[in-house]
Amino acid sequence: MAYVSLRLARYIGFFALLVVVLTSPIQSWDKGLLSNIPVMPAASIEAPASFTVMSFNMHHGEGMDGKVDIIRIADLLRHGNADIIALQEVDRYRVRSGFVDQARELSEMLGMHMVYSPSLTYKVGQYGIALLSRYPIVDSSWALLPGNLETRSLLMATVQIGSEPVHVATTHLGLSGEDRRLQLTRISELLADKQEQLVVAGDFNMEEDAFPVKMNRMSLLDVPLSKNSQSTFAGGQRIDYVFANVKNTGSAWTVPTIFSDHLPVIARFRVGSAARV
Repeated sequence: MAYVSLRLARYIGFFALLVVVLTSPIQSWDKGLLSNIPVMPAASIEAPASFTVMSFNMHHGEGMDGKVDIIRIADLLRHGNADIIALQEVDRYRVRSGFVDQARELSEMLGMHMVYSPSLTYKVGQYGIALLSRYPIVDSSWALLPGNLETRSLLMATVQIGSEPVHVATTHLGLSGEDRRLQLTRISELLADKQEQLVVAGDFNMEEDAFPVKMNRMSLLDVPLSKNSQSTFAGGQRIDYVFANVKNTGSAWTVPTIFSDHLPVIARFRVGSAARV
């Protein structure tokens, strides 16, 4: 019953929202407004020994069964119990996902801090990537990446984990090899000055032997998947990764689901363990 009421309220409120959105210039959705959207404060956990990072292409909430359901995405993320969640294919106010701000809704349902980066902006709505964090996000920025087929972006944040700042970035690379080469080159430039703890997670749209620009040029190493988790995509490929210069505590693992065409990938890291690789 609560779910029905939520949906009803959402659609009633949409008509008022649509009037505002349609009469606002696209330029008003700029970098400053979107780089640090205020949300419900996350719980503070002091002096942890480790932290977990999840990367998940949520396919705008559409599962393999064709259903678009943000509530079950929230349940899946909650079950993963990650401290930092990197999300790709996140909609804001688009028809296909019910005109909701998916990043904000997830952050509110999970009680986590959130920042968002739009990769594509339409007359109504946006499509991009997001970071959710159980710990405070003390700084964030985003940048558009070059691409001939479709614009992509890189979202960067500094998360304060106890007394330690950890740099986290997420991206969703393009569909062509040339676009990915240009995008990885630009990412390496944007992350070149990150000498402290750094984790980069996302959907790179290629298997690791096809990387045109190797991540270890950025002093980042892949966290390998466990033997039981050899693919991250419905087609059987591994195209979602967590890279880091931070010591991990073992292999990454996936979470089985039909709620997207990708599987969440989770890795655990030791706090205060920046490594020179």
